[in-house]
Amino acid sequence: MLKLKWICVAVGVVFCMVGVFAASTHALEGKAGEVIKTVEELKELEAKGLLSHGQVVSFTELIRDFKLTIPIVKTTDRSLQATATNTYWEFTEKNKGKAKIGSKGEITNYAEQGCPFPDAKANDPQAGVKAAWNFDLNARGDSSYTPDWEYFLTDSKGNIKTLGGLSTYLKFTRRTDRDPKPTLQAGEVWYKYIIAFSKPFSSKGLGQLQVKYDDPTREDDLWVYVPGLRRATRVGGGNRCDCLGGFVFNNDDANLWSGNTTAFNWKLLQEKEMLMESIHPYEEARQGKDYIPKAHFTKPVLERRKTWIIENSPKFSGYCYSKRLYYMDPESWYYMFMEMFDQQGNLWKTEKQNFHVFENPKEAGGGYLINNVSGDTLDVKIFEAGPYYHHEITPNYPLPIEMFSLDYIRKMGR
Repeated sequence: MLKLKWICVAVGVVFCMVGVFAASTHALEGKAGEVIKTVEELKELEAKGLLSHGQVVSFTELIRDFKLTIPIVKTTDRSLQATATNTYWEFTEKNKGKAKIGSKGEITNYAEQGCPFPDAKANDPQAGVKAAWNFDLNARGDSSYTPDWEYFLTDSKGNIKTLGGLSTYLKFTRRTDRDPKPTLQAGEVWYKYIIAFSKPFSSKGLGQLQVKYDDPTREDDLWVYVPGLRRATRVGGGNRCDCLGGFVFNNDDANLWSGNTTAFNWKLLQEKEMLMESIHPYEEARQGKDYIPKAHFTKPVLERRKTWIIENSPKFSGYCYSKRLYYMDPESWYYMFMEMFDQQGNLWKTEKQNFHVFENPKEAGGGYLINNVSGDTLDVKIFEAGPYYHHEITPNYPLPIEMFSLDYIRKMGR
C-alpha cells in the first residue's frame, strides 16, 4: 500500500508539472490583444516568421533588462488614400501607369507628382526598385520643420549623451501640396535638407546641408559647417557612410533611406505577414513618452500586417554595408524596419521608426500625412544606440527658399 501511495503521488506530480509547463508555454499567434512578455516568446515569434532576427535582438534588452512588455494591437488602415494628402492622392490617380524603370534603375516618364507605382505587385520582377521609388517619392509633404529634436546617444552601460537641434527640408520640384506646384524654383534641385546642432556644447553650431537633384544618377551635394574651422566643407560621395555628430546611423540611413536609389540593387525577397510598428500617438512622442531612459530604444507597439522584405545592396565596392534588409509596408510604401549587415554578412545595425499620423492643413491639400516623430538605431556590435524624438514637427510648413543655403548654416553656427 505504501508503494502504491508513492506511485500515485509521483503520477500526480508529473501531471501537475505537465499542466504548469503547458500553461507557461502558451503559444502566441501574433494576434491583436496578445502581449509579448518574455524573450522566449520573441524567439517563438521569430521561428514562426512573424518577427525578424533584428527585431528580436532589438527587443530582447527591453524585455530582459527593463521588464517591458510589447503589446500587439489591431491592424491600422494605412492605405495610400487614407495616409496621404488629398492632392497627393489625386495626382497619384491621375498619373497612374505612366512611370517606368530605366536600365540603370532610374525612374523615367514620371509625371513629377504622386506615387509612381501605386499598384506594384510582388510578382513583378521590378517590384523591389519600384517600391524603393515609391518610398523616395512618398507623401511626406512638400516641406517639414522641426525646431527641436533630441537624440540620446546611449552606450552599452546606459550612459547618455544628448544631442539636439533643428531639422528641416524643402522640395523645389515634385511638389504636390503647396503652391506653386510642381516646381517652386526652376533648376535641377529636387529638395534640400538641413540638420543643425544646438547641443551638446561640443557640437553646437555644427550643421549639414544636403542637396538632392532631380537627375537620379547625379550624386548628392553634401556640405558640413564646422564651427571650429569657421567654414563649410563639401563632403564627397564616398563619405555617405560617415555618421554626423555622433549619430549611430549614417547619411544614407537617415529616415531609414536617404541615399541615391540608382547606386544600389533592389530585390524583393518575400511578401508575408509580420509584426511591425503600429501608429503611435503623436502626443506621446512630443512629451518624450516614447523614449525609455537608459534604454537603447523607444517603446515598440506592434501590429500584424502584410510586409515586403527588400534587399538593398551596393553596386560599388567599398561601401560600409554588404546589404540592407528593408521591411516595407506595401500599402503606404513606408519602410517600417531595417537591418544593416557588415562585409562578412553579419548583422551590424538595426533601425526602426515609430509612425504618427498628422492632419494636413487645408491650404496644403488637406487629408493626412504619415511621418516619423520617434525611433531608434542600434549598433549590435558595440551595443551603442540612438533613440530620438521630435518635440515639434510641422509637415508642409511654409519655409523660405533662402533658408536652404550655405549662408544660413554658417549664420546658425556662429
